[in-house]
Amino acid sequence: MLRYQSFLWIALFLASFRTVAQDECELTLNRATDEFNAGHLYVIPSILSGCLQKNQNKEWRQRAFLLLSETYLLLEDPFNAENSYLEVLRADPEFVTDEKRDPIDLVYLSSKFTTTPIFTLFAKAGANVSFIHTILDRQATDGHQQNLLRPGGQAAVGVEWNYNDHFSAMLEGTYVFSSYKQRISGIYGRDLADVYDRQSWARVPLSIKYSDVEGKYRPYIYAGVSLDLLLGDRVTITYSDRNYNPTADREENIDRESPVLKFKPKRNLLNRSWHIGAGVKYKVDLDYVFIDLRYSFGLTNLVDARNSIYEYDDSSPRTSEGFQSGAEAALRWGYVDDLFRMDHLYLSVGYIHPLYKPRKLKKARSKSVMRNLKKQDHVTTEK
Repeated sequence: MLRYQSFLWIALFLASFRTVAQDECELTLNRATDEFNAGHLYVIPSILSGCLQKNQNKEWRQRAFLLLSETYLLLEDPFNAENSYLEVLRADPEFVTDEKRDPIDLVYLSSKFTTTPIFTLFAKAGANVSFIHTILDRQATDGHQQNLLRPGGQAAVGVEWNYNDHFSAMLEGTYVFSSYKQRISGIYGRDLADVYDRQSWARVPLSIKYSDVEGKYRPYIYAGVSLDLLLGDRVTITYSDRNYNPTADREENIDRESPVLKFKPKRNLLNRSWHIGAGVKYKVDLDYVFIDLRYSFGLTNLVDARNSIYEYDDSSPRTSEGFQSGAEAALRWGYVDDLFRMDHLYLSVGYIHPLYKPRKLKKARSKSVMRNLKKQDHVTTEK
């Protein structure tokens, strides 16, 4: 108990010491601002130097280095003005000068710098549904076939390379669990089969993205392609044998369920798709949370036609265990895959962490500054 109280007193002392130090630095910054307004420019760096070495409050450092930037510009010291403005951006990577508020020389100075992250990290997770598109119907019966939606899920991590403020290239690594249900009715006139297919994927999508860069809510759109590796495919078949009993004047149903059948050998393991997507990200401090909607179009037939009925080659007799296992779905349960491709609809939520890197541009954006000033002068003249 005594040790706990000692730690508590130490924590309170350090907190109060930090508060006092910040208050002192706030008074120091106010004094430096007064000297700036009075035109005493040469004394400002020495006034602020002590607090700049010990005060780590980002908001305070932003205001202090901004004052130093304006001071060095008036003293015609471009080297220290640029270094001070770079510290402003390190304190607040999203600081932007305003032509209506800030001196024109500071606005010109800001056009030499950028904080656009070279790389941005993100992670997301969510739910999906799959849509089956038949390429070739290979069912041996005349029954009616219906594809039904079932929920799946996905999780992903990725990185963006930012070409500029609006355009970026996005690379992801995604684990996807997808599923669908196929109902085949009217088999032999009366029977019914439900086929549950559950698949797991490793997907690597590559996208080009366009984003809005202003406001709390920032929409974006993107499109790209994906390389999709099938990791596993498990199928369960429920068969309902509906026999009509004329003596009882009714149907007698005999329901059977298969064991889990491994369909991965019957599939093409490497597949391709393309996708479009859109979303909106919400700014939280320097990071973002986002919601994303994506539709993926399958480009390849998922079924390996050579092994879709059974696993067999010239060196494997029909009495072998591999042949019997591969042929179980067809011979025992009367099910043969159609040739098909698969689309997916994904809904995800996630978190974005930009890796800000304040730096000087090789070519300043002074032309855009001039255009904005001319627009303002034109509006002022009309008024």
